[in-house]
Amino acid sequence: MSVNQNHYNSDFTADSELTKQFESKLKHEKEFKLIALQNSDGKISVYIQNKTSDTISISHQDYKIYILQEAMDEKGIWKPIEYWEGSDCGNSFGEIKIEPNGIIETKSTKYNGDFKTKIRFKLNENNKVYYSNAIEGNINLNKLIMPTDFSFIWPLEIIRNIDKKTPMELQKKVVFLEPNGMEEFNQFLKNSLRNGN
Repeated sequence: MSVNQNHYNSDFTADSELTKQFESKLKHEKEFKLIALQNSDGKISVYIQNKTSDTISISHQDYKIYILQEAMDEKGIWKPIEYWEGSDCGNSFGEIKIEPNGIIETKSTKYNGDFKTKIRFKLNENNKVYYSNAIEGNINLNKLIMPTDFSFIWPLEIIRNIDKKTPMELQKKVVFLEPNGMEEFNQFLKNSLRNGN
């Protein structure tokens, strides 16, 4: 399992071919639509479209969009193969504005390995989860091994300073970008500090 290393491409402009891929006669209730495509530079491009009639913003941390890769295991179950690493620097956080029907691009790592599978991307924005299409990929099976502890990652390391370990289920919610994961962690931290634990 690896930390996600996607990076927003500020120079990207969608061409007509890509725009056609986003066109659909199906009603789309969600704010964002994601399309993942492998490209010739050895990366995977994840295109994110604003499906609303308003200009909206998407959050970033050091120009990384809040996305992770997931892969199907041997039983066909989607599992994360990346985790999110937080930052404790206030200057790391910002927003990228997307016009109505506008499309942005972020590029992510393409993994290699002996296990042929399907890959998709998960976006968490405003405590809502969005998934991309699935694409063919190869990984090493050790990417699917779940660590027994994520407390070495900020912001979970703060807990070491107050001698109270963050429960593993809460760690997973934070590092796997589950809805309300950070809110639950912040409440846990406040309670721990208040109780002096």
